[in-house]
Amino acid sequence: MTQSPVLERREGAVAVVTLNRPEALNALNIEMRDLLPRVLDGLNGDETVRAVVLTGAGERAFSAGQDLNDSASFDEKTVQEHFLHLGALYQSVRALEKPVVVALNGLAAGFGLQTALHADIRIAHAQVRMGQPEVRAGIPSTVGPFIIERVVGHARAVELSLTGRLLDAETCLAWGMVNEIVSREQVMPRAMELAGELAALPPLAVRLTKRRLLERTQTEYDETVQAAMRYQHAAYSDGEPQRVAAAFFEERAARRKRETA
Repeated sequence: MTQSPVLERREGAVAVVTLNRPEALNALNIEMRDLLPRVLDGLNGDETVRAVVLTGAGERAFSAGQDLNDSASFDEKTVQEHFLHLGALYQSVRALEKPVVVALNGLAAGFGLQTALHADIRIAHAQVRMGQPEVRAGIPSTVGPFIIERVVGHARAVELSLTGRLLDAETCLAWGMVNEIVSREQVMPRAMELAGELAALPPLAVRLTKRRLLERTQTEYDETVQAAMRYQHAAYSDGEPQRVAAAFFEERAARRKRETA
């Protein structure tokens, strides 16, 4: 039986949501893309939930980003639909009126980075790496800079978006991309501890604070999603992302052949 790509469980007033594709480093596929907003929207309407912890399954990654097996099949039409849905996914994180703590169990890249940054608090361990490597896959970085700039500032957002490099945990802490670094074993316990503290706060004050924070950026976010659809259409019309993906799969197949020879 195939497991759901998004799992949800409760511990008192805290809901734990897990990205559940560990064999693929919790990469975002279409099923996860469509299911995660439904899960988060459901939690938003549940008065018994007062805080959310978001994490990834396994020990290697929170999420390695977009699943290239899916994106390799996109064209100029389907990629626009994908980014419309992706915008709705990030909006479901942004619009949560419950505090969201991310337990970073490993790599957070692309989709993983952006989802984590849209949340409220991030707990990591020393081996965590974070970055925005979309340009390395031939994909223009169009949505990511919106939230990256708000966390690390314009110059660093430019650096991350154009170089695609991954940052180590200490740099992420210094830049404000994570709030705390703890031992690997303490990432989830510390995230749950913080979520419990946030869940105990006066709920209306928390809800209205988060609502106002959302309002301050909503117009620009909506424009960002629309611009992303235009720029992704241009990229996929040219075919560069498809060519880069094809080269990646060709090299991976050749490497596996060499390893088994």
